[in-house]
Amino acid sequence: MSLSRQTSTGSSGSNRKASIGSLNRKSSTESTESTRRYSAGSHNGPIALMENISVLPKLIVFDLDYTLWPLWIEMYNAPFHLESHRNEPQARDKGGRIVNPFPDVKEILVELKQSGIELGVASRTPEIKGARKLMETLDWDKYISFKEIYPGCKTTHFENLSKHSRIPYNEMLFFDDEDRNIKDITAIGVVCVLVDDRGVTRKTVREGLLKFEKERSGAKEVQSK
Repeated sequence: MSLSRQTSTGSSGSNRKASIGSLNRKSSTESTESTRRYSAGSHNGPIALMENISVLPKLIVFDLDYTLWPLWIEMYNAPFHLESHRNEPQARDKGGRIVNPFPDVKEILVELKQSGIELGVASRTPEIKGARKLMETLDWDKYISFKEIYPGCKTTHFENLSKHSRIPYNEMLFFDDEDRNIKDITAIGVVCVLVDDRGVTRKTVREGLLKFEKERSGAKEVQSK
């Protein structure tokens, strides 16, 4: 994570917005680079995400900014639309700027949903309507059942996720790009994975599922003794 991103995420709402302008060029470049690889959902990965994993989470939760898409959503303007680019879908905002997700995200959501795992998002963005509109435009609503999108503490998001899904923390797996969020959510008993600047990838999700299996298998062995 770059220093400018750390400063933005760790500061107040006003400071966050003040530093956002410097990120615009980076976000636009990353989105452009991802355009060519934006997937329509075909499962071409070398290995199925859940292959040979016996203990799976009941709910997988993702952050949004720099986790599922390479941008701060408040830097872009709804409405969003999809257009065809080299026979692949490309998402743009009202001003024509690219707002594609990270390359592997669509096929990951499809595969996890087809496996029967519930999916959710937890985001502290102040741009609530914009985040929801982009998810709708990308057709993610058919995969993601639970959405907690509003400023505040990530633990509040998870309290509501558990309440609405009726799934306890120890049956959840969480992916986020911020150390602070990872520490807070690990502390309440959720298995967490810190993603890097490449966002969520098939490799990251596979490793997260293996981490969940390892940690929860050990817990079940202790309980059975």
